[in-house]
Amino acid sequence: MNETKFCINCGKEIPENATFCSFCGADQKTAATAETQTDGNTTTGKQSTPPEHDNMWTALKLGMKQTFTWSQRITRPQYWWLYLDLMLIALILTFTLGLKVYSFPAFAAHVNVLQAVLLLIYSALMCWISVMQFTAGARRLHDSNRSAHYLWFSLIPIVGPILIIVFMCQRSKPAGERFDRFASQPKPWTHKWWTWCLLVLFTLLYAGSVNIIARDNAVDSALTTTSNSDSTSDSDDSYADSDSYDDSDSDSTDTDSDTDSDTDSESDSSSDTDSITVGDDDIDISDQKTYNTSYSDSSWTGSTFKIDKVTVYKTDGAYTIGSGSDKRDFNGVVKVHMSIHAGRDISAYPTQAKLSTNDGQQVDADMDSDDFDGDLNSGTDTDGNLYFELSKLSSVKDITSIRLKWDASYDTDDYDDDNDFKTYDATLNLN
Repeated sequence: MNETKFCINCGKEIPENATFCSFCGADQKTAATAETQTDGNTTTGKQSTPPEHDNMWTALKLGMKQTFTWSQRITRPQYWWLYLDLMLIALILTFTLGLKVYSFPAFAAHVNVLQAVLLLIYSALMCWISVMQFTAGARRLHDSNRSAHYLWFSLIPIVGPILIIVFMCQRSKPAGERFDRFASQPKPWTHKWWTWCLLVLFTLLYAGSVNIIARDNAVDSALTTTSNSDSTSDSDDSYADSDSYDDSDSDSTDTDSDTDSDTDSESDSSSDTDSITVGDDDIDISDQKTYNTSYSDSSWTGSTFKIDKVTVYKTDGAYTIGSGSDKRDFNGVVKVHMSIHAGRDISAYPTQAKLSTNDGQQVDADMDSDDFDGDLNSGTDTDGNLYFELSKLSSVKDITSIRLKWDASYDTDDYDDDNDFKTYDATLNLN
């Protein structure tokens, strides 16, 4: 059986006694002689020492030393020990710094110095271990006699990462020494300016992406309802307001004359409660006025939308809603109580309504309005409160009329059915 060896240049399999590679033409004898001389010089120049045993510590030292080393090799045990090291370091960084930097942006409306410092430290360390892991992967491919270009396979969804893992688990091949290129006077990467420039660039890009994610997380946290029980408490509060209004209205009817009947549609501005709850926020109230309304619309699909009560609140001081670019102050709240009877299967969205007032303000319904709309089956009866925050309100008596618009629709396979979508437009005079 003919013995073979691998070309020192291209890695192809050639006969053992070949002096030139039949594929690339490289001189095998010269390379072998140089290797023999190198081994001899090493033996005579200094006393040989036993190799270090591969473990987590030796692998980490090698990885740190060769952070920007591309054209060499790393054995399979060294690579996987280093991989374990870097994964543990990444987990520690995530739990000690990552949770903090992802929770709140360092560069929002103003610069948070402490948050910015933590963000830069976290980004620099994550970039360093990422570069270390990437170059180690290239050297591991070299050790199995594969080009680092095989890393492009990682861009293939699902299959690519699996292939990379298979390549990283391959045994070392002698032909892989063709990738070994040693400088005559090797210089540590810490003494090279371009390596630091790359680390700084990667750190800034990574920090920017983390800050964007943190900003989005902060906005979502501010705008998302955290508990369904909050909606239940809002409904209970609205029912309490309704009972209070009915009692005061009955008393006024018994004691007042018929000429005072206009007061039946409006409650006294004083209230037994000094605050209202919208979502998970308690809002202190300095004044309020409640109006009975008789709006009812049954013109579409046999469904009925009713608005029977509107309450205008003047807050005790200014409050803030939203976050980031959506952040704004308000000092007034309009609460609209609506009930729905579905005449067929419909989708109705009054909690996405727009409200405009007689003094020129237009606002969207608060996301913490009661959850009573959406997909409704035929025959369903539901009701709830809509909340609208007003940026300017000097007195509850300033709001004399409101206009409300919301959409509703139903599913149909009839392309000629032009009645499947409706925009409701309700104008209510408050007097």
